Amino acid sequence: MSKDLKKSKVEIIKEQSNGLRGAIKSELESDSDQFSNEEYELLKFHGIYQQDDRDVRQQLKKEGKGKKYIFMIRTKNPGGGEITPEQWEVLNEVSDRYADGTLRITTREDIQFHGVGKQNLKAAIQHLNSELVCTNGACGDVNRNTVASPVADIMKGSIFDAQAWAKKISDHLSYKTNSYFDVWLDGEKLNLNKSETETIYGNAYLPRKFKIGIALPDDNSLDVHTHDIGIIPKLTDKLEGFNILIGGGLGSHHRQKHTFPRLSDPLAFVPPEKLIEVVTKIVEFQRDNGNRSDRKQARFKYVVDKWGVNKVREELEKRLGYKLDKQKDIEIKEIQNHLGWHEQNMPGLWYVGIFVENGRIKDTDKSQMKTGLLEIVKKFRTGVRLTPLQDIILAGIPEDKIEEIKSEFAKYEIKSEEEYSALRLNSMACPALPTCGLALAESERFLPYLIDELEQRGYGNEAITIRMSGCPNACSRPPVAEIGIMGTSPGKHNIYLGGNHLGTRLNKLYDELVSEDDLADRIAEFIETYHENKMNDERFGDFCHRIGLDQIRELTGKISVRNQSPG
Repeated sequence: MSKDLKKSKVEIIKEQSNGLRGAIKSELESDSDQFSNEEYELLKFHGIYQQDDRDVRQQLKKEGKGKKYIFMIRTKNPGGGEITPEQWEVLNEVSDRYADGTLRITTREDIQFHGVGKQNLKAAIQHLNSELVCTNGACGDVNRNTVASPVADIMKGSIFDAQAWAKKISDHLSYKTNSYFDVWLDGEKLNLNKSETETIYGNAYLPRKFKIGIALPDDNSLDVHTHDIGIIPKLTDKLEGFNILIGGGLGSHHRQKHTFPRLSDPLAFVPPEKLIEVVTKIVEFQRDNGNRSDRKQARFKYVVDKWGVNKVREELEKRLGYKLDKQKDIEIKEIQNHLGWHEQNMPGLWYVGIFVENGRIKDTDKSQMKTGLLEIVKKFRTGVRLTPLQDIILAGIPEDKIEEIKSEFAKYEIKSEEEYSALRLNSMACPALPTCGLALAESERFLPYLIDELEQRGYGNEAITIRMSGCPNACSRPPVAEIGIMGTSPGKHNIYLGGNHLGTRLNKLYDELVSEDDLADRIAEFIETYHENKMNDERFGDFCHRIGLDQIRELTGKISVRNQSPG
């Protein structure tokens, strides 16, 4: 960062935090239901966000009261798991005892707890760590959870252990401070580092969060081009090496053109033995060159966009001391949702993927999914994995137990993927209101009803990716969806069209400030226009990209929409 630029307040907080400790411990013991602004920033590094209940904010304000503060806790789970049965039991216990009774799967293969009170934070984190479920580094200006294709190591015929690589990268990029153990675990010696010198991050850590993902050529469920570093293995009869992509990221701000979503650029091909070194040098390059003055410009994507990938490569080669090889031709062929029953690469074992709408595991009048999954895991001792599409996988199931588990699914009304429409299976939303402090509009609570309406109109068989977020931070990755919907204000959203089902193309802004009451009509118009004008087996996103937004606007004005439910 240029010396004439003033550091942001957050940078100063990090530098003066005593290794991310700050005053968290003393404030944790105070009677207040919230933390100060300084500790609010530091809590993120420990896997915690301070929030408030947005549903009651206005009413409390009218009554002359302050906000009802609540906290979100996020676990760190490299590669999607495998989570042990004991760990799954602890996750459920924490959700029931300290949070809102639900488990929320994120697009980064973590678990989030919502609605935790300040007085329960320490107990919840200690309970999680009793089975080695950690939250350290799940948020903050460091490498977040390293994601991977969730079953790469157990798929039949697989020769690539993405889970091992994700954990290796995660462990290597973990910071050295023992503040997490001091604050939450009372200095417990488990995993304590002898030296707290941050050789990779420095005392101010990174300018902003950093995300790494490992995809497969035939499984881009994690949208590898949207990461700061994307990694794609080249596989023949063995692992040849990796294509490295840099500079992806999806967050932006409405009508602020200096912020934008960006897909990564190919950097190089590296052999397996050099992957950790190259990844480390990329992280250190961002540490030294990321914007520490304006957090809106602090992500690695803006450095790559400003410098250009060739200049970044040259600088990395200087740091490495050798030339990087040109990237290999590795084609992204498909996205796998991993739902249903699949044979594993170990004879006699199977895994099953279960659809979780918008990642929220809970019990309802229609399904006892949370209770059922817990009982199945406890009874059959299955491993648990989380997917980048917010679904869950039970693994290591003996073949002779499949029918028993299917009976358990029926008992708890846990549906198979065949019982959901294609449109719903391809939809995804972020949590948004009432917990997220950045949300401008609804997302998770609204999208199921939007899909209901479209299904009632006869569009359930459409395999179109619809992703919704409550703000342009885009946590559910709407910028690469065929239809992206991002909140702008209460009840209003922007619509984006033309991403593709492979997650390798950005969509474009089609319309602004669309009322949530009009979204079903607008999407129905798009689908009707698509069917009347598409080419052969052309996908919806490819159709929109081919004809362009202006032509879509012209064509949608000429069609009539089925705006009544059948019958």
